[in-house]
Amino acid sequence: MKEKRTFNITTFGCKVNSYESEALKEKLTSHGYEYTEDKQADICIFNTCAVTLVAEKKCLKHIKSAARNNPNCQIIVLGCFAQLHAEQIEDIPNVKVLIGSANKANIADYLEEPHRVIKVAQNMRLANYEELKIKYFGSEIRAFEKIQDGCDNFCTYCIIPLTRGKSRSRKSEDILSEIHNLAVNGYREIVLTGIDMGSYNDGKMKLSDLVEEVLNVEPKTFRVRISSLETSQFDEKMIRLYSTQERLVPHIHIPLQSGCEKILEAMGRKYDLNEFYKLVQRLKKEVKNCAISTDVIVGFPGETEEDFLQTCNFIKKVGFMRLHVFPYSRRPFTKAANMKNQVDRACAKQRVRVLVGIGEELASNYLHSFVGKKLTLLLEEELKPVDGMRVFRGYTENYLDLKIKSKDNLIGKFVEVVVSENEYIGEFSVI
Repeated sequence: MKEKRTFNITTFGCKVNSYESEALKEKLTSHGYEYTEDKQADICIFNTCAVTLVAEKKCLKHIKSAARNNPNCQIIVLGCFAQLHAEQIEDIPNVKVLIGSANKANIADYLEEPHRVIKVAQNMRLANYEELKIKYFGSEIRAFEKIQDGCDNFCTYCIIPLTRGKSRSRKSEDILSEIHNLAVNGYREIVLTGIDMGSYNDGKMKLSDLVEEVLNVEPKTFRVRISSLETSQFDEKMIRLYSTQERLVPHIHIPLQSGCEKILEAMGRKYDLNEFYKLVQRLKKEVKNCAISTDVIVGFPGETEEDFLQTCNFIKKVGFMRLHVFPYSRRPFTKAANMKNQVDRACAKQRVRVLVGIGEELASNYLHSFVGKKLTLLLEEELKPVDGMRVFRGYTENYLDLKIKSKDNLIGKFVEVVVSENEYIGEFSVI
């Protein structure tokens, strides 16, 4: 009997990449390959990211390491870094398949080719939506569900519209069918994800319509999380769903990027700070236990100390529950790459440290505002025992990271908790 060839997958970057890696894992398994965590696998797959220079360097380092440390393996490279910088990859020994951001569904066929396969799309803006499917996900509790690909916003700092292509929406019937299967297979949280989620429109449904239908999928044993939305993508139906549907979790991620009007305009962002603030205040008023998180880029070309101070003050005014802070990364083929007054890297890193400190304070304040209140916690991970008790970790609907001690196995369980000052929740009941 012929021995199965083994493969592993290393995934960098976004939730969409994570979904696609799972789909590729299932596709290769169905073609007779065997998945392994062993880095000495016969086939090493790298699903890459190009959102920052740091991400690119990390991808290239891992690919070269695999070629050096596992010289007998075949290497497959796909994703945004491969799409943008194929020339940096094609001469690496052992690279069998190089396919960028398109043609991922054909990965099994390419492996069977007797020769090397390089199929990097010349122009991703011309690419159609490529259907990939999953039945399971890496986690046993939470699954990502890809609903859309690509972006048409062309923010001046972002390379993704070129590496991912135009905004394309997955058919709603395929999404709803897959979510039904995930629910049947026991997943308790479905995270809707895409490159530009709010642009979803398959000709039958826009995003708020799709979310409404997702909440009606049987069995209704799962909660729904939307990974990210722009301010312009909140219509009245979406706000109503957030305020009335308990299974649509009230953790809402809205990218800010800058709290300075001058920098927002230079970034090509399509909102002003007054609009942003009004939306957030409305959501906090109408959505129970609302938690707003955001992304911020510091050190954008032309950002002065005064501009940065405006960002700090605006972030404090909004009162985010969590910040994701990044130093500006100069991306090729973007407008910002050619702007004057590029900010010194050391200065940008210092500004990151300042904002991280502000973010930690805001997160602490948000957590303490819920002490003594009841929330629903989904247990996703078992940690090391403490004092002879099993310890489980999970997230509440508003994305508080909490731990529980219990004699019983609580993995995959929803429990009602009373938030306390202690490290471990002491009072809870299984729902």
